[in-house]
Amino acid sequence: MRQLRSDPNFAPLFRHVHPLCWPILWWSLNRFFRWYDTSGYENLLLATTRWGYVYPAYLGQKKPDPSAWKPYELERPRWDDPVWSTNVPTKLLAFATSETLRPRPHPPLRSGGGGSALRALTEGACALAPYNTS
Repeated sequence: MRQLRSDPNFAPLFRHVHPLCWPILWWSLNRFFRWYDTSGYENLLLATTRWGYVYPAYLGQKKPDPSAWKPYELERPRWDDPVWSTNVPTKLLAFATSETLRPRPHPPLRSGGGGSALRALTEGACALAPYNTS
């Protein structure tokens, strides 16, 4: 206990705790450092009460687990990958992208000889004659 009390890292803790509670501080420090060894934190800040109980005042980041890192897997090949290359001749590619294969608009519809005008068919109930239901 005397050696631990003279250590410059732990001397402020022993100055803060009443001498009758030093065994509690010693027990609490041992318990805290056993927990710290298994916790996986890189840095932490500990604090103590006047009765010698030690608790973490600040927890830093956890140590990275070396087995947890996995390389990034692509869902698709990169654009410069030869998978995206083609063996189609360039003349055929030029023909496929030209105007010859694009869809053309339909010619406008025309109403024929004795039929109704297209406008009259689409006006709905306004075009009907009134009907008496009495």
